[in-house]
Amino acid sequence: MRKFKLNTEKKDLSPTEAQIKRQKDFSRLHHDYEKLTKRGKRPLYKDPKLFILLVLLGVILILIFLE
Repeated sequence: MRKFKLNTEKKDLSPTEAQIKRQKDFSRLHHDYEKLTKRGKRPLYKDPKLFILLVLLGVILILIFLE
C-alpha cells in the first residue's frame, strides 16, 4: 500500500525572501553542490584518520570471527 498523502490544504508554498536571497549566491551554491557530488581528491586509504578506522574495524572483525 502506498504511503502518499494528498495535500488538500491550499497553503502558499512559495519560498520566502530569505530563501530566495540565499540561493542567489551562485558561487556558494556551486561550491556546496561540488562538495556534495564530487569525491575527495585523496584516496580513502591515504587519509590517516580513515585508514586507522578501517584498520581498527578490520582487527575487530578478525577478533570476532576467530573466537
